[in-house]
Amino acid sequence: MNLNMKKKWETLHSQSRFRPKYPAEIVVQFIFRNFKRDGKIKVLDLGCGTGRHVYFMANENIDAYGVDISESGINYTKKLLQENGLQDNLKVSSVDQLPFDNNYFDGLISYGVLYYCKNEEIKKAVDEIYRVLKPTGKGLLFVRNEKDYRYGDGEEIEKNTFMIKEDDESKCAFNENGMIMHFFEKEELVKLFSKFSSVQIDEIIETHENGQYCDANFVVDFTK
Repeated sequence: MNLNMKKKWETLHSQSRFRPKYPAEIVVQFIFRNFKRDGKIKVLDLGCGTGRHVYFMANENIDAYGVDISESGINYTKKLLQENGLQDNLKVSSVDQLPFDNNYFDGLISYGVLYYCKNEEIKKAVDEIYRVLKPTGKGLLFVRNEKDYRYGDGEEIEKNTFMIKEDDESKCAFNENGMIMHFFEKEELVKLFSKFSSVQIDEIIETHENGQYCDANFVVDFTK
């Protein structure tokens, strides 16, 4: 576990502005498309932050679990679930060493998490994803790619991995200063997920300020 990154997330998750309330539409679609909402389906949010997707899933009668390196994020999520009479299945954990048995989950989501990791941690995280998913278990991964406006800013510490340095306070990346960020290549994702029986990789690009810059992400839909 990267202690510097853990400290940064503890700070961010303690602030209300970094506690998004509503689930991402792509996560909503993935859950509705793939899983019965009968209280029996176990789905893990890998890097759950302050719990918007855990709360959404639990509220939809999914047996929702969450892990995050940020204790403040986990504590906020626990409070959110408890206040709404929902079950709490949360643990403080890094993404590359999950505290769950083999073949435990029917599904897994990881939205905007693995790009804050170095290469070795990413590889171990994908191995852990494979390990904890049941056979035919399904997953959704959302990660940044090289078209993103943050790519190339700051010090490159590994291939396609940078220590972010953004001077413009109006950009989201300003709050990511000092963080490690990895930008994925499609071929890299194909290799990382080569053990899985099915992998689909799509791309979402969102422009800002009349097309001056963009957020660029890969969406990986996979089956063990």
